[in-house]
Order: sequence, then structure tokens, then C-alpha cells
Amino acid sequence: MRYIVAGLVGLAFANPVIAVDSVCSTPRDGIAVEIGDAGEPKRIELNGVSAMHEADVLVRVRSDTLTLDRTAITQHARKLTDGSTTSSGRFHGDNGVIYWLSQSGMVQGTSFHVTHWTFSSAKPFGEVAFGVYADIDIGHYASRNSLIVGGVGHPHRLVVTTGAQSSEGVALGLRYLRNASAIGWMADLTAYYANYGHVLDAAILTGADAGWGTFTPNQTYYPGAQGYGPADMAPVIGLALNPAAKLASFETVIAGAPKGYIN
Repeated sequence: MRYIVAGLVGLAFANPVIAVDSVCSTPRDGIAVEIGDAGEPKRIELNGVSAMHEADVLVRVRSDTLTLDRTAITQHARKLTDGSTTSSGRFHGDNGVIYWLSQSGMVQGTSFHVTHWTFSSAKPFGEVAFGVYADIDIGHYASRNSLIVGGVGHPHRLVVTTGAQSSEGVALGLRYLRNASAIGWMADLTAYYANYGHVLDAAILTGADAGWGTFTPNQTYYPGAQGYGPADMAPVIGLALNPAAKLASFETVIAGAPKGYIN
């Protein structure tokens, strides 16, 4: 069984994130990330311990969803002298070929590993959606995850924890969307498998499951947040490119999140 974790829910916030927490009471945030073709995370470590089972980067053109690394790769993942990783490729959209470029690296002096995405085409994109998941498993607690959605109005962070009072974790998210907009998130494993081909559709990415229990998170770490679970969570994030645009960009972020959010 795989658990899907990705970032953002908040349409009204510039830097939405989600965090996956361990049960440690002392916050730490050492992050190591290895990126492969199509910006796909191949390794995520939290404080020297593996925190990822698997990951995928998804693209949908109308009703067809596939992994981005199965599109035509024009440049396989290549590490540059500054330690960053880049790859590129193309796929067919509604109106012709769409080119993508992925550039990843740590932001010096922070716990941020950022992947900058650029999509471009000679004609308007048409209907294209993009999504990321990373199966985050910290320790042996994957089946006891609890979901926390924080903030007022549209949530600006989504936190998957291994317990209601966790304080340490890995955060994934989106930021700096240009000619792209969030279409939602989901966190129900059954719904994900039942609707895989449409997982990036707004009708599927509807947030918390009505059958989950609730709890009050630690307000020191998650002020104003609502907790859900325990349950087997499978969060997926999706965004849509502006169908009239020919150029779009955004960033996906993997970061240490000792308090379950990124300032």
C-alpha cells in the first residue's frame, strides 16, 4: 500500500505547504534530497534517516494522466557543478508540443530543497494539470497518520503526522505560481486508486474525508489548525496551467518542518 503526500491546498496564500511529522518531541529539520528524471524525488532523508518510500510527478492532458518521466525525456537528470539537478522533456498537449524544464537544488542557508518548473509551448497550453506525490514514511508509523489543515479560510498548510501531537517533520508544498493555479487536494487512499486517471480533477481533489475522526492539534505547533484521523492518509496535490498561456512556472518545495509549517 502506498501513501501519497504532496503539497498545497490554499488558493489564497503564496506559500502553501504540507508537512509529514515524526513522533519526536524535539524539533530537528535536517533534510537531504536526491532528484531524478522529471523532477521526481528519488530519496528524502530526515536527520539521516530515510523518510520516503516512493514518489511520482504526474501530468494530465484532458482525461489522460501519466507520470512525467514517461513523457519524451530530452535531458535526463544531470547534476551540475553547483550541486543542482536539471532535466527536461516534452509531451503533446491540446494544441501541440509542450516543453517542460525541471531545475532542483538546496537554497543555501535554509532547509529548503526547491524544484523550479517551467512549461512552454508555441500555442496556448489548453487543458493541462500537474501533480506531485511523495510517499513519506518516517519510522514505522505510516498507517497511523493524522491530517491537520491549518489557517483561516483557504488552508495554507496541510500536515500529515504520525500522531496528534507531533512536532518534527518533512514539508512539501508549492509556491510562486505563474500562469498556474491550485485545483485542490485529496487524502483518501481508496478514492485515489478508484480515480487514478482523474486524480488531478477538481471534482476529485476535495480535501478531508467525511468519515475521518477529528482532534485538536498541539496549538503551539499548529495554531488554529483542525486535526483529522487517525487514518491511512493519501494526500495528492494538483494544479492547472492557464489554458490560454504559452509560458508557466512554479516551484515545488521539500523542506525540514520542525513546527509543521514553513515561515
